[in-house]
Amino acid sequence: MKYGLHSTPPWKVTIPAAVQWFIVTLSCSIAVPIVIGEAYGLSEAQTALFIQQTLFYIGLASLIQGWIGHRYPMMEAPAGLWWSIFLMLGQIGVTMGLAPMEIGQSFQVGMVISGLIFLILGFTKSISKLQKLFTPAVTGTYMILLAISLASNFIKGMLGVGYHGSTTVLPSIALASIVIIMIVLLCQKIKAVASFAVLIGMLAGWGTYALMGWTDPIRESSSLITLPRLFFWGPFHWDLGIVITCVLTTLILLTNLITSIAVIGETTEEKAEKRHFDKGGVFTGVSHLISGLAGVVGMIPLTLAAAFIQTTRIASRLPFILAMSFMMIIGLLPSISNILATLPTPVAYAAMFVAYAQILGFGLRDFKRIPFNERTIIVVGCSLLLGLGIMFVAPDAWRTLHPMLSFLCSNGLLVGVLLVLLLEHVIYPNRAVQTVETKKDESAS
Repeated sequence: MKYGLHSTPPWKVTIPAAVQWFIVTLSCSIAVPIVIGEAYGLSEAQTALFIQQTLFYIGLASLIQGWIGHRYPMMEAPAGLWWSIFLMLGQIGVTMGLAPMEIGQSFQVGMVISGLIFLILGFTKSISKLQKLFTPAVTGTYMILLAISLASNFIKGMLGVGYHGSTTVLPSIALASIVIIMIVLLCQKIKAVASFAVLIGMLAGWGTYALMGWTDPIRESSSLITLPRLFFWGPFHWDLGIVITCVLTTLILLTNLITSIAVIGETTEEKAEKRHFDKGGVFTGVSHLISGLAGVVGMIPLTLAAAFIQTTRIASRLPFILAMSFMMIIGLLPSISNILATLPTPVAYAAMFVAYAQILGFGLRDFKRIPFNERTIIVVGCSLLLGLGIMFVAPDAWRTLHPMLSFLCSNGLLVGVLLVLLLEHVIYPNRAVQTVETKKDESAS
């Protein structure tokens, strides 16, 4: 690691690194409010406000975690599981005759309850106890399923599918994405700029898109500063089905929280201890409470931060804290937020592709730490095959089931992780299997 967790890099390194943290965090988050705004029929002004709300609270939650929470440089961002549920609930709500704003109000309740669950687990120091369940077999399975579940989004994004409403591959966008990936790879080979490879790739791609006229027009802002507000969707509305879905998702997100903290600890060369998990859980609860009160999508630590640090070799907190402070400021300035919202999503996907590949590497590295005997093959193999297989089943195939059950069964990542936990700790616990193997050896001799 070029700059460790407690290092203070010179300003000539700190400023570019902070810019890079900011852009990567922005690129991980900017698409979420845009997609949700479109799905829920928000006006252009409402969508712009939702973007600002999201950016401000991402900066606030990340700053709190990095300062007094787990204290690792790891951005908080809308959880993929949460915003996929947000979209799913929107689709279900339409068929049930619920208004989009009403669904958002119920989702706010679910976020608050989720935050309380995280707070209770953190304060009772239960998260560090649960951490024992997440063995290398579990975390490796999670990381590989996570990487593969996101691969489709990355590839489609880099090929231009969905960009400006396109339903087909855009050759010019695909070619530009290849060039951006090559720029990132080449920059990583040059020692002087290796730490800023992702930033250089993004800026080069964004500039090219602007010159070619492929970027979206900048929205005009009506005010200089817009303060964040609470209850974006309106007052709380109770819906039991939505609340139960949120509670179940919270328990599953413990996997993400524990795995993310463990992986970032290894990457920064400061192994995560009990206090990191417990304090991380408490302040993840705080961020979920904030999300529920503000009406934005629930935020969790992103494992991508570990891949990003591995790529840049800068683990220092200082650039990260500066970047998240700037994120909060941007969330108050509609004019700047509107400019940043023009960052083309294909550019973001292409520039982050190399860092994203590190997630798969983390999973493979976890598997390398365990002996691949017959038990491991069953535990890992069955979990990966089931999780991957479900990813290839069309979501519509589950529509005959109850909506909540439909969501759970159609999520390959969720099912794969639940199965590996069941196999690892209930059906094939390590101690029981070792006993069986010992008896076999004795009988053979």
